[in-house]
Formats: sequence, structure tokens, C-alpha cells
Amino acid sequence: MTTTTDPSYVDPALINPRAVRLVEAFKDALARLRDEEGLTFDDLNAVTDLFQQLQTATGAPLALVAMPLYGELFQGGRDGYTPSEDVKSPTVIPGSPRVDNPGVLPMRPDEPGVPLIVSGRVLDGHGQPLAGAKLEIYHAANNGNYSGLYDDGVPKYNLRGHLFTDADGRYTFTTVTPVAYADAYAMAIDRVVEAAAALGRSLYRPAHIHYEVHHPDLITPWFGEIYFKGDPVIPVDFVGSKLAHPALQADTTLHEDPEDIAGHGFQGPYRSTEFDFVLKTRTSPDTITRKGEKA
Repeated sequence: MTTTTDPSYVDPALINPRAVRLVEAFKDALARLRDEEGLTFDDLNAVTDLFQQLQTATGAPLALVAMPLYGELFQGGRDGYTPSEDVKSPTVIPGSPRVDNPGVLPMRPDEPGVPLIVSGRVLDGHGQPLAGAKLEIYHAANNGNYSGLYDDGVPKYNLRGHLFTDADGRYTFTTVTPVAYADAYAMAIDRVVEAAAALGRSLYRPAHIHYEVHHPDLITPWFGEIYFKGDPVIPVDFVGSKLAHPALQADTTLHEDPEDIAGHGFQGPYRSTEFDFVLKTRTSPDTITRKGEKA
């Protein structure tokens, strides 16, 4: 850094052109909101105060607190939905144990919830299997908490694990059916409840399973969540309904036949679902949808 007594001097080496452009673009966006939507200082102060209250209550980073506002922006493409390849969930923790394929996610012996068998394939844009793809898989327990994030006595890797696809790109694992959940801290703050209601949103997130998909042939790893069709929370998702795009919603089937239940070693009815990942690779840049049509 250059030392000078000239008050107008700015070291050129410290100037970040991208930061300059972003600040100016943000100011222009605020000006448009002011002119077109009547944005005021009181509006900005209200949002800032809300974020500060939520951050104080949860201890979460400010970026995570603001996620309900920007989540859809970074995980929704302009030309239709494009799952983010850059935004990782703040609930991920490294070092999950490997499970067999087929296998069972680590869980407590008395883990509450309806058993769920999940299967599918990882394919490239031509529909060819990606053998040996690594799937990092995890989801919240029935109380809405993710293991490893709280000192609550739950094993660190409860309902977390990773596996590798077989020669046909297939994967299968058993877990418990996720449920919708809300942040207890957020629900305890009246202004957060009121703000969510004003936006037409619930304080709940729809049931979902987190995935990371890694393979040497992928252009980039895939990060995202798979949801379940018919979940009534999806349209009023606290983070934004666009995250649960129809292409990321899987059908589920309830199995109640006693012989079928016994054959799987369950004590009661269970559910099953199947979801195929069709991803861009270095040799198949044109990703296709699950129905075989170009995205």
C-alpha cells in the first residue's frame, strides 16, 4: 500500500473493478425500486432491522438470514429453472460415512418417521449411466434439526452418508421420510412471522433431501434438493417456491401390503420414490430432462 499525504489519492492496485460495477448496479436497482415501487428509507430500515433481529436470535451468518430473499435469485435461471451449481446448503458438513449401495443412511435405532426407500440413476445428457458417481445425501430429522449442527446429543452423521453408483449408474438407499420443518428461532420472532405472512409465505420448508453429485466427467458438481410432489408447503415455501421446481419433485408410493412390509424388514407401512439425475458432462453438454426432452 502506498503512503501519501494527498487526501485525493487512491491506490490503483486496491481498486476492485467488479466491486465498483456491482455497487453501481445495486444503486441503480434501488433507484428503479424507488421510482417504480415507491421504495423508501423506512422500507430499507425495516428489512435491515428484521435481519438483525433474526441474526441475533439464531446466531446465523447474515447471508444465511437473508437467504429467503435471494435463494430463488441464485437458484432460478432466467430461461427456466436451473439448479444452482454454486450455492451449497449451510446444513452440509464434511466427512459423512460411506454406505453400501444399496444401503441404509446412518440413523438411531428408534429414528422416528416412515421408512423411505429411494432409488434412481445418475445419467449424462445422452442418457448414458455415470458409474462410480459419488452421491452425498442428507436430510433433517422429523423434528426439523440437521445432525452435527447442534449440541443436542444426536450422532453427528445421523441421516447423513455418501455412496457410489453401480455400473448402471444406479443408486438405492433407505432412510426415513422427511417432513416439512420450520426454524424455531424464526417462529419466535413476531416480525419474522408477520414478514413471511406479508409475502404470502409460510415459515416452513417443504420436505426434501439434499444431494451433492460428483463425477470426474461432470462439468461441475451438482448441488441441490429433491422434493416430493403434492407437498402442500411447496407453494408457500419460506425460502421460495421456485426452489422446488417440478423437475425436482419426485413421486412417492405408499406400501401397505403386510407381506411386502415384512419382506423389507419394516414394522409398518413404508414409502418409496425414484429419481434420476440427468447431468451435463464434458461429452454431453446438452442436458435433457427426466422425460427425455431437451431442457
